Amino acid sequence: MSCQNWKLHGKEIHHMTHDVTDIRKWQRRIFGTVWITYFMYYFCRYNMPVAKSSLSEAYNWNAADIGAIFTALTIMYAIGQFVNGQLGDRYGSRRISTIGAAGSVLMNLFVFLFTMLAKEGGFLMKHLLTLMVVFWGINGFFQAMGWSPMVRIMAHWYPLKSRGKVMGLIGTCYQFGAAFSQLLAIFLTGYFVQKLSGDWRMVFLVPAVLLAGIGIFFYFSIRNKPQDVGLPPVDEQPGKTHILTEASAEKPRSIQQNISATLKNPNLWIVAWTFFLLDVNRYGFVNWLPSYVDIHSALGDEVSAGFLKKAMKICIHPLAGSLGVIVCGWATDRFFQGRRAPVIAMALFCLSIFSILFVYIDVDSTFLLIFVVALIGFFTYGAHILMVGHAAVDFGHKEGSAGAAGFIDSMGYIGASIAGWGAGKIIVHFNMADPMALQGYKVTFILAGLCTLIGTILISTIWKRKPQSS
Repeated sequence: MSCQNWKLHGKEIHHMTHDVTDIRKWQRRIFGTVWITYFMYYFCRYNMPVAKSSLSEAYNWNAADIGAIFTALTIMYAIGQFVNGQLGDRYGSRRISTIGAAGSVLMNLFVFLFTMLAKEGGFLMKHLLTLMVVFWGINGFFQAMGWSPMVRIMAHWYPLKSRGKVMGLIGTCYQFGAAFSQLLAIFLTGYFVQKLSGDWRMVFLVPAVLLAGIGIFFYFSIRNKPQDVGLPPVDEQPGKTHILTEASAEKPRSIQQNISATLKNPNLWIVAWTFFLLDVNRYGFVNWLPSYVDIHSALGDEVSAGFLKKAMKICIHPLAGSLGVIVCGWATDRFFQGRRAPVIAMALFCLSIFSILFVYIDVDSTFLLIFVVALIGFFTYGAHILMVGHAAVDFGHKEGSAGAAGFIDSMGYIGASIAGWGAGKIIVHFNMADPMALQGYKVTFILAGLCTLIGTILISTIWKRKPQSS
């Protein structure tokens, strides 16, 4: 009898080892697929702020006109985050995020065609701004099918104990995505045009082609959760028997139940309002830093030198943010036992200080400007990932994590809308006498800093909140 028990126990150990080996392989595959896909999502979104100067010059649009395009995306992104987060929880992340990639590709292709075919005096030229606002807004809705469903995938494939580190690492995808999408856009609207006789409108075509390829890869590579490939849930206790049957399969919550659970959670509301304030700051820099540098930087005589200088001043914001998401995610686990609020509060306070100090720096002081923009990026994205990544899973649980992330992100993009059209109006108002003046930009960046100072106070009200079991 004891021999039989020993053999049975041996089989169980072998089965458990097999599960652990398989799940680690799948975790690497899932991590890589999510990372590269959301990295590429940004190429079809962050191209517009860099294309601003080319659009303004080609069609005589002012900052408020361009701001309307920015705001169309952010408003629809806000709506899309709330809707698509719930759809991700209900219908699965794989399906929703694939649709999002395909839709964003199509919208970028439409914008490319509109700008290519618009002729002076023609129908497209007369209605081009309206078409850009409408189609870039639709692009925002499709873009909102990316992050929230992917948060849900990560919640299912990685356990609570490693969440701080893993979500910090996955958060680097949109830092590098923002940086490299801007770098590509700067190249296509600058060096490509001036040295290679290219067309700046390729800034919409090239990203669309790249995302199309990655979207196909995502669909065939990703799986929503371990159970989809016959593996046990990652948080299952060692030695617990796992039998996949139709009866034991999870029954997803209805959309109504999911929305109710999200909106009745006070922790999510506090995180969401703080995120609203953070995104006013974030998109104040994302939307207006490129044109601020365009107008006031001395690019030098050599086009290539100017390209590199401009790229560093703009791209350092998200690049430094990639370090911020890793450090801040690690710090919550290392020093605060998984509590996110203390690190968020400290990051937002530092962000408010450096955002205000930024306006007193001479734009031509390249090293100092890059250093301060790097600090702004570090604290921006460090706080950002903790709210829209870690906190969404902490307080929304696995089955509601996409809905929670979508709710938080939707509030953030309402704030981002203010940093689009609203900031554009501020810049036009203060720069009315001289379009090349600094004052409108300075007011925008100072207000952005004050917003994150208020966010510091708000998030501190949940300083002691710990992650809830998933």
